[in-house]
Amino acid sequence: MAKDRFLAQGVAGTKRQRNGGRPAGSRKPAKDQAKRPGKPRRHHAGSDEEGGDDESDNEVGDVSDLEHRYGTDENDMSSEDEFLETAAEKRLRLAKSYISKVKASTELDADEYDAAQIDRDLIAERLTSDARERSGKWSRRIADQFAYPIDESSMARVLKNGHLLPVTCVAISPNGQFVYSGSKDGSLVKWQRETGRKLKVFKGQKKKNPAPNHSLGHCDHILSIAISSDNKYVATGGRDRRIHIWSVDEDRHLIAFHQHKDAVTGVVFRRGVNHLYSCSADRMVKLWNVDELAYMDTLFGHQDIILSIDALQREQAVTAGSRDKTLRLWKIADEAQLVFRGGSTTDQSRIAKALSEGKQDAIEAAAEVQAITEQNPSTAQHAEEYRDLLRSLAAENTEFCEESVDVVAMIDEETYVTGGDSGALCLWSVQKKKPVFIHHVAHGVQPTTASTDAVSTTAAEDDGDGPSATRLPTRSRWITALAAVPFTDMFFSASSDGLVRLWRMRPGKVPGFDLVNTIPVAGFVNGLAVRELTPEGSLSVRKDIALAVAVGQEPRLGRWAKEKARNVVRLFHLPANPSKSSSS
Repeated sequence: MAKDRFLAQGVAGTKRQRNGGRPAGSRKPAKDQAKRPGKPRRHHAGSDEEGGDDESDNEVGDVSDLEHRYGTDENDMSSEDEFLETAAEKRLRLAKSYISKVKASTELDADEYDAAQIDRDLIAERLTSDARERSGKWSRRIADQFAYPIDESSMARVLKNGHLLPVTCVAISPNGQFVYSGSKDGSLVKWQRETGRKLKVFKGQKKKNPAPNHSLGHCDHILSIAISSDNKYVATGGRDRRIHIWSVDEDRHLIAFHQHKDAVTGVVFRRGVNHLYSCSADRMVKLWNVDELAYMDTLFGHQDIILSIDALQREQAVTAGSRDKTLRLWKIADEAQLVFRGGSTTDQSRIAKALSEGKQDAIEAAAEVQAITEQNPSTAQHAEEYRDLLRSLAAENTEFCEESVDVVAMIDEETYVTGGDSGALCLWSVQKKKPVFIHHVAHGVQPTTASTDAVSTTAAEDDGDGPSATRLPTRSRWITALAAVPFTDMFFSASSDGLVRLWRMRPGKVPGFDLVNTIPVAGFVNGLAVRELTPEGSLSVRKDIALAVAVGQEPRLGRWAKEKARNVVRLFHLPANPSKSSSS
């Protein structure tokens, strides 16, 4: 039987390399060869019944045969080629395809840049960043790029005339084009981020409306808001126990979910998938498939109302359980949960430890601290004021106990930061059940002034001088909002002290974070949203930051305090400092 040159040399030669030197088309070995144990090989449809001799097996086809077999385009893989392709060859082909796509997106004008060297650097940075982000751990150090003084006149914009009552929540779309805000008046407002123009207002409904009309929007306070990673959906949760889903492109209402039994205090989308996680005052976490507009599952475990929830890429979420003083990581795929115990205490011994650690860290990182203070002297001033506050609290033997864990933000898949009514910022890791680092009274204390309400009605027993004025007890400012730039070393915190604080994770194996910058914002900060702005076609790791702040005269969940402020959304555009490079 005459052999076909293409099949005998091209296919059989390739299969010979994979099958230990024996032709792929032979069903049984030659007479002069020993039989080899193992599974029988699959017979190729076009090969001969018997293997050729050694001389014919060692023949190699010419270039035209190879071009005819493999083709000139690697992307045009036939079904036969895919069958013959090994796992290693497939990984190599996919890696080359991915690198070619990244390289194509990094091509720059030859007149402006040295294309070869810059493209190589950008490709290497992009591949490294993607690999580390898929690992679920933070790797990019960008906080030092934003250590300069904040100029409100050029970097801040006020989005006003949108809400009548305090703004409770805010969100920025992943593409950076739009900003959504919710308020106690039940209205949802869509803004253009770059211009600050009001695009759409979804007004709140009256509480006396019959049930069918509730599908048009919220009939009570909006408490939480989230935008999907594909910029298609907006989800809002409110005190009316409903979750409303809205279309970003069409600016219309899609559906309302009614399964929660109490106020919906938090909503968050999983990155890359349109799965929505919601938490409520009914102590339940619910899962939703927004693409199908359907309910998925309910998770139980918290013993008190859940006030905050956050999630990233993995199929998991982390929640803050308020007065049960727990932080719970829900592993949804495994149907399991990890419980972390809060309730940290700020007392004299812990304050003394914080002061000593602060000095030690300053000595170890003297170069970094000096570089930051040179750019922004106010950072050094705030750090010194904080140490003075700790000394005064230690001298007065003041003690703050965390009775409620109110807010949580994920740094990466295994690291979180929380805040509560004690004013302490706690850093958590999945490796430990207790905080790995605590920054006590991060936003200072409430001012204490003597007044007629603070006068003792009992006469002094020692000297009999009559009623004596007593000082109000020192109270810390609780943390009202947190937001982090995922998989980086930067996050923001806010309270009612008039400052939004920017923090930087410490390098090395010792956990902790330090103050980098402050942004003046008057009033109660009820919500924060932060987003990295990536110019189209750019892979540079130096990206500007958009920060949206929901400001109100009252707290998000009540009316027990009031500040002199406007009910607005304050939007900040923070450009990355080009003199500071991002390092891992």
